[in-house]
Formats: sequence, C-alpha cells, structure tokens
Amino acid sequence: MTDHRQIPGDAIKRTVQQSLRNRDWIALDSVAIATKCYATAVGPKKAYVYLTLWGCEWVLTAEYESQGRNILEPLRVTVPDTADVEDIRHWTVRFSEEIDARVAESYAVRLIRNQPQKRPFPLGITVATPGAVALLQKTLLDPGHLLSRHACGDWGDLCDEDRALNEAALAEGGRLMSVYQISGQDTVWVITEADHSATTILLPDEY
Repeated sequence: MTDHRQIPGDAIKRTVQQSLRNRDWIALDSVAIATKCYATAVGPKKAYVYLTLWGCEWVLTAEYESQGRNILEPLRVTVPDTADVEDIRHWTVRFSEEIDARVAESYAVRLIRNQPQKRPFPLGITVATPGAVALLQKTLLDPGHLLSRHACGDWGDLCDEDRALNEAALAEGGRLMSVYQISGQDTVWVITEADHSATTILLPDEY
C-alpha cells in the first residue's frame, strides 16, 4: 500500500496559486487567494478563487458576478490533504479552464464578442518607474498584461470623462492614460505620450 504523506495547507495554497499564475491569475494574500480580470461590455470584471478548509479537506471555490448572481457557485474542487502536487496542479488547471469557459458565456462577455474590436495602438519605448516595478513584483503581475490591455483600449478604472478624452485622443492625437487597480488600494497608471514615442507604467505619486 502506498504511503501518502499529508501536504500542509500552506503548501497546497502555494501550489494552487502557482498553477493559477501560470494561467494569468494574480495571487492574493487575503480571503481570496487569486483574482483574474476579464474584459466585458460593461468594463473589466474580476473573478476570485477561494481555498477553504472544510473538515479534513481543502475546497476550491470561485466567484464571478453576472446579472446579479455568482455564476461560478456550482464549481467546486475538493483537494484531500493526501493528494500529491501533480494532482493539485491538474485539478487547479481544470478548475481555471472551467472558470474561463463559464465567464466566456456570461452575458457581458458575449456582448463584447459582438462589438468591433479596437486595433492596438503603438506604445513606443516602454518603461516602468521604480515604485511600479516594486508593486508589480510584489503582486506577481506581468507588466506585459497591463501594456496589452492599455494598447487595446481597455482603460481600466478610468472615469467616464477620462475615457471620453482617451477616445478623442485616439481619433485626433493626444496623450493616452489607463488606470488599473491592482489589489486593495494599490493602483498603477499607464501613460502613452501624444506622439506614441514612449509608454510609462508608474504609481500615481510618481507622476
């Protein structure tokens, strides 16, 4: 009989988070252990993954609000503490794939598929300030993900007035700016110069 050693809860959490990071999730150190942002017709929306100890087993659940309800509520993966690392990775990847599939069929995501897609605009030389680099490293967020969103006209958490200014700048020329809330109160800005010679990732207090 094979002797299964129990994996500590913190090791299970690290394995799950690493598997999720490989699929574009951002690890969190809060009630939720990871989050992922999806483009929708009503702006970016986030999904969250939770890892909870129920009795002697760890359970993966997820949350994504669509039309007033959590469409991921039926999803659940039980991770016995006798599971090995490869099993945990496999289950987590399948869990992430199921989340992606269900979000893709949500109302606001289906709407955006019927909208004309914006062509990416040139970013020029891309740089990041020291504060932004430190924050991205801390949150394990790939700066390329933010630059890609910015270049495709996903302005993040901008107000309606600033969004309108960006759209005018795309048509007539001008500086382009995106604002992305990373975690909690942490926010980064992405600014492309009017001549598209350079794009900078920075913190608000570094502006």
